[in-house]
Amino acid sequence: MTQYSLLHPSVRLPPIRQIREHSLDGLAKLVDYLRAVYNPPVRGSRRVNRDKSKKPLGGRRREGGDTVEQLRADEFERAYAVRWLTGLVSQASLLEDPSDDYDDQDTSASSRMLEDKVDALICSAAALIAICAGTSAARTLTRQYQFSSPLLASDVEVYVRDVPIAVDEDTPTVGTQTWGGACLLAEMLVEDPGRFGLSEDALARPGRVRILELGAGTGLVSLALSRYLTARFPASTGVQASVEVVASDYHPLVLDNLRYNTEANFSDGPPFDEPFDLILGADVIYEHTHALWIRDCVAALLRRPTAALNPRFHLVMPLRPTHAVESRDVQEVFLPEHGVSAGSQKSARMDWELCVLEQETIVCEAEEGRGRAEVEYVHYVIGWVQTVFGSS
Repeated sequence: MTQYSLLHPSVRLPPIRQIREHSLDGLAKLVDYLRAVYNPPVRGSRRVNRDKSKKPLGGRRREGGDTVEQLRADEFERAYAVRWLTGLVSQASLLEDPSDDYDDQDTSASSRMLEDKVDALICSAAALIAICAGTSAARTLTRQYQFSSPLLASDVEVYVRDVPIAVDEDTPTVGTQTWGGACLLAEMLVEDPGRFGLSEDALARPGRVRILELGAGTGLVSLALSRYLTARFPASTGVQASVEVVASDYHPLVLDNLRYNTEANFSDGPPFDEPFDLILGADVIYEHTHALWIRDCVAALLRRPTAALNPRFHLVMPLRPTHAVESRDVQEVFLPEHGVSAGSQKSARMDWELCVLEQETIVCEAEEGRGRAEVEYVHYVIGWVQTVFGSS
C-alpha cells in the first residue's frame, strides 16, 4: 500500500466545487477510499474458494490498521468526509462522464449507462454518509454489509454497530464486536437458504417457521436472514408473516447493542414460547462450559423431527490453535451420529440425542491482499437422532 491511500480525507479529496471536474470512475475510487476507512471488512470473512467476481463484505482492507483506526476516530476528518459525500450527492444530477467514449452507441443507450453509473455512485455515497454518522469514536464503528442472493434482484443490506469490548466482572463483552464466523454464516444463509432448510416449499408450509440465533452478539446473522426473508417473501405473499427470527444473547451490554442494531433494521421480535425449526450459532464457544450451555439451549429449544420437518442447529466456529480445545468439546458434547450407542435389549426405550450430522471446513482469507494468510472455520450441522437405550 502506498502513502497516497493513507492521506486524510481533507487532503485526499478534491474540493467540493471541483467534484464535477472528475470522471465518474475517479469519483467512485474516492468513495472506495472512504469506504476503506469508515467501513472496513471483518478479518477472516472472505472464503478462499468463493467466486472472485463476487464482491467482499464491506470495503477493501488496507494495511496500517492502527493509522486507519486513528483516522476513523478523527471527528474533524469524519465531518469533512460527510460534507464531501453530501456535496457529491447534491451535484449528482450535474455529473458527466468524459472518461467514457459513447461514440459507437446511440444517445438513449449512452444516457442509460450514464444514469446507472450515477445512481450507483449516489447509493454508495449515501450509504457511507449513514455509516460515518454512526461512527463517533475509536473502535465504535457502524458497518454496512451487502450479501448477494441468486434469488434476489438486489443485495441484502444490513447496518450493524460495533462498540468497544468492555470487561465486567472479568467477563469481556466480546459480543459487542462482529466476528468473522458471523459474517461467514450470514453470507452462507443468504447465498443458499435451502441448505439450511429454508427452501420456498419449507417456508410456504402451514404453520410458523421459528428460527433462533444463539449468542447473536451484534445480530448480523439474524438481521441478514430477516432482511433476506423480507425481500424474498414480502408481506403481500403471505409467507413472511409465518416466519419468526429471534436473536439472543446474555450480557447486558451486548444486549443493549443488539437491541440497538435490531431496532435500526426492524421494529420488533417474537418470544421464546415455542420451539424453533432452525437454530444458528457463530463464534459462540470459547470455553468447555459454553459447549454444554449451547447443547442444553439447543436441546430445550430445537423442535423434534417429524415426517415433514428436519430441524437443524448450524454452528460455525474458528479452527485455530487457540480454539482446538473448544472444537474437541463440541464433538464430545454433540456426538457424531455413528457414535451414539444404542441397544435393543429388555426395557429398551426410544430417546432423542443431538448429534453432529455433517461437518465441513471452510477457508477464508485473513485479510485481502496479505499473501497466503488464511483463517479456517468448521461448520457443524447438528440435529436430533433417535436412539434405542436399554439393558439386558
